[in-house]
Amino acid sequence: MPCVTPPLLAPSARPSSRSPLAIIFTFGLMVACKDDAPAADGGSFGVGSSGEAGVGTADDSGGLAAPTYWQDVAPIYFESCVGCHNGEGIGPMRLDDYATAREWAAASAATVAARVMPPFLVTADGSCGDYHAPRVLSDAQVEVISAWAEAGAPEGEPRDDLTVPAAEELSVPLALTTPAFLPIAEGTAVAESDEYRCFRVDPALDHDVFATGYDVDPGNAAFVHHVLAFTVDPATQTMAGITNGERMDQLDAESPDREGWPCFGAAGEGVDPSGVPVSWAPGSGVTRFPAGSGIRIAAGEAIVLQIHYNLAVMGGDEPPPISTTLRLELGDNVEREGFVQLIDPFIDTLFAGEPSSLPPGEAAAEYTWELPLADFVGPGGPALDLLGVFPHMHERGISQRFEVVHADESSSCAADVPRWDFNWQLHYFYAEPMRLLSTDTLRVTCTYDTRDADGPVLPGWGTQNEMCLLGVVASLAGT
Repeated sequence: MPCVTPPLLAPSARPSSRSPLAIIFTFGLMVACKDDAPAADGGSFGVGSSGEAGVGTADDSGGLAAPTYWQDVAPIYFESCVGCHNGEGIGPMRLDDYATAREWAAASAATVAARVMPPFLVTADGSCGDYHAPRVLSDAQVEVISAWAEAGAPEGEPRDDLTVPAAEELSVPLALTTPAFLPIAEGTAVAESDEYRCFRVDPALDHDVFATGYDVDPGNAAFVHHVLAFTVDPATQTMAGITNGERMDQLDAESPDREGWPCFGAAGEGVDPSGVPVSWAPGSGVTRFPAGSGIRIAAGEAIVLQIHYNLAVMGGDEPPPISTTLRLELGDNVEREGFVQLIDPFIDTLFAGEPSSLPPGEAAAEYTWELPLADFVGPGGPALDLLGVFPHMHERGISQRFEVVHADESSSCAADVPRWDFNWQLHYFYAEPMRLLSTDTLRVTCTYDTRDADGPVLPGWGTQNEMCLLGVVASLAGT
């Protein structure tokens, strides 16, 4: 049975017609290794908080001194890197310690020059979207790190005024925890080594609130591929003539010896969710929606956590039981009520007769989909403000480009991922909302390397299948 995208606008603003888009979604690792703390002062190489660098400063002989770790490189690292690379963070090596940073100087210079680190996959030079707090180094900062490595990574004069940024934390979060669960691979063509499982948790809300941020403790990041949280009103009547609550009870009872129920499609087959305020992947840390915005969770609604367990890393061995905790930061009011839409017409073809597929043996196989916005908001429907996006593909992905095609057939680039990396997937919020009209069309092109495939690559939920997904965070225009 096809999955149907739930109406994710506020009840008073929902379009009359529903989109036929799937709301099914697979994530990989989503991590950002740049702290938002103010930049430290620059040293002898002349890189300060502006990120602008000179060519060097004169040494005692009148020549140019090479940049040093403590005076020139460490301020960049402490601003942009050591939030992860500090010995206890997700980064595989320390950059807040000179001895270790020196060992990794050449590799660090290469990765920042290639724009692999800090991880920020979208083009952020203003040519395709203008992003809030883009986690990228300036050309001048890259030049400093490269020059330091080329000079043999000199230490300079040690200093003690640089500190590792404190880990970001939610303010008084609501914690919701799943039972310990032992996942089992589906073993099917669209999920060979994966299981999708849903768990109902009760936030026990007596009034409407807004999710403004969230964090997840996966319990075991090696196996938890993503976590989605769906809001579900247990009293809502489903298409089958029973309530959501009754349908969830039915699904849960189908496997009495296992917690939860299977749910490739959203919150489970036949369950009608109202929204999806949380989309998380291992390593992402705290995620916050743009200032003043949030996603509604209504009084009395349950939350259904969809968890994707990726068991390919086990090599056939049994994983340990896993319990996952969602922490929500909630507010009673927001200036702008947002909603999240997860769009993947490539996946949708699984429910429309012969599914689309990618040809094997190609270095750059493309798949393009288009969605008229009128299919979602209705002809002449309300304009939307696009607050942010999160692109998604699987391991064969190379690039993804998102464009908005206007009524006059001109187009605007909205988000471009020139070098996809399955291990670094992020939300990208715009500096200012992007206005979308009902006459606009969303167009997404995904490119894949299928040279390792023995046959056509099907869309699907398994890590060995592919997706061409665009997640959007939006609100009604002007709200």
